[in-house]
Parts: sequence; C-alpha cells; structure tokens
Amino acid sequence: MNKKLLIVAGEPSGDQHGAHLLSAMKELEPSLRVWSVGGDRLKAAGSEQIVPLTELSVMGVVEVFKKAGRIYKVWKTILRKVDSEQIGTVILIDFPDFNLRLAKTLKKRGLRVLYYVSPQVWAWRKGRIKTIRKYVDHIFVLFPFEKDLYEQSGIPVTFVGHPLLDEPFPLKTPKEIARNFFPEPPGASGFILGLLPGSRESELTRLYPRMLKALDLLLPDFPDLRVIVPQAPGLEDPFFEAFEKEYPWSGDSNRFRRIKGQFREGVKACDLVVLASGTATLETAFLGVPMVIVYVMNPLTYLLARALIRVPAIGMVNLIAGRIVMPELIQGNASPSSIRDQVKELLTHSETLDQMKRELETVRERLGVPGASEIIAGRMMEMMGFQAVSTEPPA
Repeated sequence: MNKKLLIVAGEPSGDQHGAHLLSAMKELEPSLRVWSVGGDRLKAAGSEQIVPLTELSVMGVVEVFKKAGRIYKVWKTILRKVDSEQIGTVILIDFPDFNLRLAKTLKKRGLRVLYYVSPQVWAWRKGRIKTIRKYVDHIFVLFPFEKDLYEQSGIPVTFVGHPLLDEPFPLKTPKEIARNFFPEPPGASGFILGLLPGSRESELTRLYPRMLKALDLLLPDFPDLRVIVPQAPGLEDPFFEAFEKEYPWSGDSNRFRRIKGQFREGVKACDLVVLASGTATLETAFLGVPMVIVYVMNPLTYLLARALIRVPAIGMVNLIAGRIVMPELIQGNASPSSIRDQVKELLTHSETLDQMKRELETVRERLGVPGASEIIAGRMMEMMGFQAVSTEPPA
C-alpha cells in the first residue's frame, strides 16, 4: 500500500495544526515520507516543503483574483510532485476554496483524500457538502456540532477535540509574565491591552492602522496603559513599522511592546485584547482573556459575504457559545473611535470583564480535552495502511 503523504495548508493556522499532526505521525512512524505546501512549522515537523505558505495565503474574492497566476503555478507544482513521487494520500487542511478543488483533482488521480479542519459549511456555501461527500474519504472536524452535520450527510467524520489544546499553556501568572515584557510593569490602576491584527498582510493593512489610532485615542483616558502586539509568523517587522512610526509612543518600550514567538505568554499578560476574527480568538479564549473581535474586508468581498453567510456572528467564540459573549465590530463599525469606545467601556467595568471570563470557561469546556493531534494521527495512519495505532477519543 502507498504510504507517501502530501499535506496542504494554505494559511498559518493550518500550518500550525498540520505541524502538530505531522509531529504525532512521525512519533508513530519516523520513516514516513511527507511533502508539504505550508509554512516553517510543517517543514520543521519533518516534511519536505514544495511550496511555501506565502505563495498561497490569501483571503477574499478580490485578493484571489489578483494572485490567480501565482495560485495556478502552485497548483501545477503540486500535481507534478504528486505524479513524480507517486504520492498515495493527501491531507488537506482548511483553505476550502483551493483545497476542495484540489480534492477533486487528486481523487481522480487515485489518491486517498483526508480533510482536516472543516470548511465552515454550517455558516455559508452549504453546497460544498456535496463536493466533500464525493471527493473526500474522511473528514476530521474541530467542533462537536460539525460531527452531527456530516453524519447526517452520510460523510465519514471524526471529532476528538481541538488541537490547540495540545499546546502548552503558560504557567506563570499574568503579572509574572508582564515583568518579562516591561521594565516597569503597570501599577494597580494600569491595564495591559493586546493588539492582534491578524496573520495576513491584507488583514494587517486594514486592521492595524485602526487599532493603533484607537490606542492613540485611548491613552488620554488611560495614561498608564501598556500594550503588547504579538507578531504573527511570516509577517516581517517593516509591515508593522510602516504604521507604528506615526505614533511617538510606539518607541517607548515601557509602554508598547511588539513580540515574536511568545503569542500565548503575550496574550495571557493582557487584561483585554482587540483582535482579528480567526483562530486567534480560540487561543485567546483558552487563555481566559476577554476580547473585542474586529474585522474589515474588501468591500466587494464583504457584500458577497453578507448575502451568503447564515450565522449571526463571525467570531468562533461566539458561535461556539451560541450567542454574542464577546463584542464584534465589523466593517464600518470597526472604526478607531468605535474600538476606543468599546475598550474604554470594558476597562472601566470590571464586573463585565469577569463575566466574559466565565463565558470563556464554558467555551473551552465545549471543545474537548488535550490529545486530539495524537488520536487523529493514529486514525490517519491506519487509513494509510500502517499497523493499528489509534485510541478511542475522550468522552
């Protein structure tokens, strides 16, 4: 049986999930041969990178159109590698606009197609379920409600919990962590605010200037405010500096810190974060830190999304909770003044922040327990023909 593997991840969160999964698979079978379309994490986990993540990471109708030529080259590179190496299995991670088309092509080439991290068919474009049923052999989902949806549609599905729970969480208290970032941590009356503008250049361009302007508007009311900006992998310093240079306070290391490689430590040190909708909302929820979710899209993409999306919220935290527990500021509502007003309202009402923390505990409980990556790795290895190694998922 063919035991060669290709993993395709089109964005940083997929690269992160894929790296955990591949590490677990390599623990079970170190000789496993793997090629990847992804980032540095998948590469470090033991795959041969055939296309870097930066060639594929794009979101939105207009953005995809602009990069159509580059995406086509990526497509041809993948197919050449599949054919030349005679790869037998592909694991597609999220990124459905590209990966579902790839599933169709690779299935016709005779590959076993496994899908990890479901497209959000419960939110929009439910017709994708037909494509998944036809071209995907098994889908592995992150949320319990997704399992019911696919079972009802006759699609083989597995849910075992969220892989982000597998990563270690900081053991130090927020105050202890803050001492590592600021020479003079804020006093009893000071707060630490996190700014997380996303992991893509397009998100950074739209959101970071708004966040910085909102911060500038906040400082007169919160003179002791400290700020932490966790820098997403793949985004270089100049992208941030281009917007920060407008504000003199961004050069004050005791007030403003942009950090690399310490996402969970940085977020845990915060009293509140303003962040782009995406995987970061879940990691922030796991850390128990209240948040304000913001997002701004290309106007055309937004109009299309409004016409198609069937859910009342965009933040995954709110979707899992079943109601709005973390405020959302979308498109025109994500103005600097609106962000300032929302943050000011929360920082001046500690009882509201405490209630938000209790809501986040409930969200975390609904997402299973640690160990998902190991269980999924075992299931996938069995499907590839390796000796039975999987265990039963936790209750």
